[in-house]
Amino acid sequence: MLFLLAIPLVGHIGYTFANDNELPIADAHVHYSHDSVDLTPPERVIEIMREANLKFALVSSSDDNGTQLLSDLAPDLIIPGLRPYRRRGELSSWFTDQGALDYVEQLLKKNVYASIGEFHLYGDSVELPIPRRIVELADQYNLVLHAHSDADAVERLLAQSDTVKVIWAHAGFDSPSDISAMLSKHDRLWADLAFRSEVGQGGTLSKEWRTLFETHPDRMMLGSDTYTPERMYFIPDHAASSRVWLATLAPEVAENVAWKNAFDLLMPIWQANRAHHKTQGTSDQHSAGCGEDVRKNVVVFKGDQFKVLVEPLDTIEVSKPLSLQVTVCGETSDNTALEFDADMPAHGHGMNYEPTVSQLDGDDDLSFRVDGVVLHMPGTWRWTINVEGDKQKEKISQKVDVR
Repeated sequence: MLFLLAIPLVGHIGYTFANDNELPIADAHVHYSHDSVDLTPPERVIEIMREANLKFALVSSSDDNGTQLLSDLAPDLIIPGLRPYRRRGELSSWFTDQGALDYVEQLLKKNVYASIGEFHLYGDSVELPIPRRIVELADQYNLVLHAHSDADAVERLLAQSDTVKVIWAHAGFDSPSDISAMLSKHDRLWADLAFRSEVGQGGTLSKEWRTLFETHPDRMMLGSDTYTPERMYFIPDHAASSRVWLATLAPEVAENVAWKNAFDLLMPIWQANRAHHKTQGTSDQHSAGCGEDVRKNVVVFKGDQFKVLVEPLDTIEVSKPLSLQVTVCGETSDNTALEFDADMPAHGHGMNYEPTVSQLDGDDDLSFRVDGVVLHMPGTWRWTINVEGDKQKEKISQKVDVR
């Protein structure tokens, strides 16, 4: 049976099934709301994102369940954002709805996020008590605000805090010159280009858009905006068409807009918030256990015979020894054994060192530690985990692209 093992993204390392020479894309504007969950399984959504060669995606959903489903499946690929909508129809009422604020505050105590939004908010509505509280929460929890707003509302959001950062959804649907003026005025403002199909239309950039990217090469990012279920399947096409016009920019600028601007803004926040969440005692023990909810950097696989929880214990780097903790759930016994191996099918060789597997004591569940996993070359690796019990056995394989 084939499973995909999701590895937490650390540094500029990840994995995809796309062409290694293809420019990665960070999609900073994805939704997987309740209607999309009903129509497209989360496993298929992750497949779509990998087909698009996404470096990562900033995902927010109405309700939050869709975001959590994707994050649990692929924590290397998904950066969760918290949308203050319990259902899709609340975009024009959330900022006067105490229930929406309570919903946000409850989820912030339970889960880990990198942003609040995307939310719709315009003009002086920013000054209402609930939006003001949202800004306070963004400061308290180290979160970026993702605002679908006019320029007036964006400026009001920024004025309420000396530290809060804002991603301006759709770049406000403003002109390139007006976007540039806002970015020049506010150094805590970034802009995504979701649903801006006029950018790079026909594979070329207008003079105005080119000037914007060259003037603010570190502040623009991409987004597909999957606000309806069918748009989830647009993600690969959006990434492919973006690569066409990105190729007309200087390579460094193209890379920044394609993924690095979003990465440099969001990844340090996401990693810091996860680390803080662990130190608060919400999930500080290795492997939460078979019968409990596990934290986000533990990936859960439900096979026919076993459920397996896999946690990387180190940063994944070329030639740096890596340790894993693997917890096996199901009909296990003291005789249940685990083996780990890794090879590069394209090169016809495996690792230069043989990892060691040791069973861990002291837990009610059956856990193993795998030490000495050394991926000595960049490229696509295949990881194989064999679990064999008294009556069942299962093989888990994955491709891991180490760059």
